[in-house]
Amino acid sequence: MVHQEDEISFVRAQDCCVCFVDIVDSTRVTSSINNPEKVRKYYEIFLNTMAAIARNFGAKIIKNVGDCLILCYPRTSDTSSKSAFNDVLECCITMIETRNTINQKLHEEGLPSLSYRISTDYGRVEVARSATSQSDDLFGPTMNMCSKINSKAPTNGVAIGDGLYKVIETFSWLSSLEKNCYHFEELVTLEHEFNKYPLYSLQRSPIASISEPDWQPSSTNILLIDDEEDILFTFKEGLSSEGYNVEAFEDPVEAFTHFVNVNPSHFNLAILDIRMPGLNGLQLYYRLKAINRNIKILFVSALDAVPELVSILPDVKTTNDIIKKPVALDDFMMAVKTALLQ
Repeated sequence: MVHQEDEISFVRAQDCCVCFVDIVDSTRVTSSINNPEKVRKYYEIFLNTMAAIARNFGAKIIKNVGDCLILCYPRTSDTSSKSAFNDVLECCITMIETRNTINQKLHEEGLPSLSYRISTDYGRVEVARSATSQSDDLFGPTMNMCSKINSKAPTNGVAIGDGLYKVIETFSWLSSLEKNCYHFEELVTLEHEFNKYPLYSLQRSPIASISEPDWQPSSTNILLIDDEEDILFTFKEGLSSEGYNVEAFEDPVEAFTHFVNVNPSHFNLAILDIRMPGLNGLQLYYRLKAINRNIKILFVSALDAVPELVSILPDVKTTNDIIKKPVALDDFMMAVKTALLQ
């Protein structure tokens, strides 16, 4: 008798954040699309954009079930990692803020707009693996609860469960920085195993409007971050020679620490390398925008990352926002002026 290995095996249990991203009423919407290729494109644009955002915040894509993307955040297994939980919140909000970009892409394809909702919670999950595909899946009450929460989430909004909310409360989450970033409001209370289980809506806190700046170089403050010393020196000298006020950093973590300690409206423009240790340019983008939504961002990269950036970053609309290395100093200076005038 030949022994056959079980198709599904449970490999471990762990605590982590899970997340469901679900299109609202997609069956009705796609029923009006007669072309099967167009239907595929409708789902493809949404799911791939959400997946790209999730990966940039350290999330792992578990699977998609129809029009719903399911993911988890492995780093949140460490409940002392405030940055890991901050990434969860920022990821969810960024996904919601990308809706206009997604719908613009759909309209360009002649497809209808979509709405979606996001739910996220924290708790114990059972990790199972398929022998055929070697892919992981998640089971357990946390997954069931997150699915249930999704139906209570506001359209084009985020709902978080009490499990995640309680972890957030253990941090010193009420510092001025977090108050300026996030707003939690009790949404509804579910009945869960004879107990009350509160849900909360998550929103980005409104930031005080910043008056239109004077784009004269002498009154323009630029944050420049690149881990290549020679490039950093060249760009800083070029900008300073034109009269801009430049603060340059090789270490992105040090740069971010400096940024959060100054007035949020101090910098008019941030110039970010994409591939850097500690914090890469995409992570910095989301964090800077969380503090000052009006700051302008210019990317510099040797990577061929233009299509992905345009798809996942709400404020990156054209290739003018991304400078490809190597770049002549004159072209770099022109890109800076263009960015400031947008």
